[in-house]
Amino acid sequence: MADVTRAAVPINNRNIISPSRESRNTNEIPFDFQDTSKVKQATPNSDMQSEANVLRQDGSTTGFYEILHDQDVTSAFLTNIFLLKEIVDILPMNNETQTKEMQQLLNNLTLKPEEIAGEMMRQEDMTTMFKGGLFDMLRGMIETNQQQNEGDPHAVREFQNTVSNFLKALNNSASKGNVYDSVMNNMSYIRELVDASPKLSTAMDTLLEKFSLFNGETNNLQNTQGFEELFMQLKSEALETFASLEKSILYNDEIAKSVSMATYNLSRIALSDDGISENFQKLLGLMDNEEQKESLTNLLLGFLEQNDHVSQSKTMNALTELIKKQTENPELKMLNSESMNKIIQSLLSSPCNFTPLLHYVIPVEYEDMNASAEMWINPDGENDVPGGTDGRKMTHMLIVFEIGDVGKFETELWVTDNDLTVSILCPEEYTDFYKDKIRDLRNDLSFSSYKIKSIDVDTLSEPRSLIEVFKSLPERRTGINVSI
Repeated sequence: MADVTRAAVPINNRNIISPSRESRNTNEIPFDFQDTSKVKQATPNSDMQSEANVLRQDGSTTGFYEILHDQDVTSAFLTNIFLLKEIVDILPMNNETQTKEMQQLLNNLTLKPEEIAGEMMRQEDMTTMFKGGLFDMLRGMIETNQQQNEGDPHAVREFQNTVSNFLKALNNSASKGNVYDSVMNNMSYIRELVDASPKLSTAMDTLLEKFSLFNGETNNLQNTQGFEELFMQLKSEALETFASLEKSILYNDEIAKSVSMATYNLSRIALSDDGISENFQKLLGLMDNEEQKESLTNLLLGFLEQNDHVSQSKTMNALTELIKKQTENPELKMLNSESMNKIIQSLLSSPCNFTPLLHYVIPVEYEDMNASAEMWINPDGENDVPGGTDGRKMTHMLIVFEIGDVGKFETELWVTDNDLTVSILCPEEYTDFYKDKIRDLRNDLSFSSYKIKSIDVDTLSEPRSLIEVFKSLPERRTGINVSI
């Protein structure tokens, strides 16, 4: 038995001193919420989630930070559109029909000089629905109520909250079609991700078919009377299908994210417009002037009857179709996927929670010359000025031009009352030319009430990012300025 391993008591080093617990001061902050170094980070296969959740020192997320600091956002959008157009013309796709469709879409993106003013108005219409006689009257009523109840903050808050709830109900009713489209887009993406499973792909196909049929029968949720019960059945079926996805081996972070988005958007859709009448009645209950009640009611009825209160932008519609074609066509993806990624990235600088700015896209084709302009407007531009503007209202604009082989220009304007402060950055070879034209630029505004207070001309060494121009963007990331 000499070869049998014998168990022995382990030998411990009795001289080892156990470390004592570090005493903590109860007044110390236990954890710095902006210091994420001690937080477990996302796994490598969920880079998108990681980008969306990492906090920076200024409190912004990585994705937001990249949009604001990426110089291509203000310089490469329309350039990539023209580049994509040239590629399609030079390297036509194997399918002649698809080539013609792409060429038509790209041609629809560009504008003739006489179309510019109308297109800018249509793009402005797409920015917000809170404009027109109805909303002007509501703004005036809020201001009047504040003056009349200056010593009663409770009454002021009650009136503001009632107006806010009414606007939310109105917005939910107007946007439910877009929310429904978003749900279907999420489902289509999930369908692609589960293509390897015949059972799941069939279930998603069936679900998509039912949602598509419902969309057609209700005219994109515009005529929903009598369809409430059917919609509840569709929601239940969708949630059951989503639950079955979680049990699949194919279930991953991408599917989980799409399922969460689809589930959330489904919860937002309310077919009935009862919320509008309910909140409007509460608003009328807080009003004493019968004539004012009648005027507000007529404005609301006019707004609801005007189903086309949002104009259709030629450029944006063509761009949407272009992105859709590029997503569905592998051959087009191979042509110039980098340009398309730049286009999509630049679209994120349009008005949203991240960048609450007015944004105009103006690609122009005149004779044999391509020219383009993008404009960003901050109606609260006084927040971009260090130290403020002594309480005066200011509008801050950035206009980026690119003209064929001439080069790139940046014009920055600050508008206070009728005074303009202008900064022009241009290619070095044109600097002296524009300096000599300063007097002419002043005279060009002689017909209007505006006057140029000061104008500077300098060389554009490199494109500037949005954060370099609009200093207040990080502080405004949490909401949209609906007063635009």
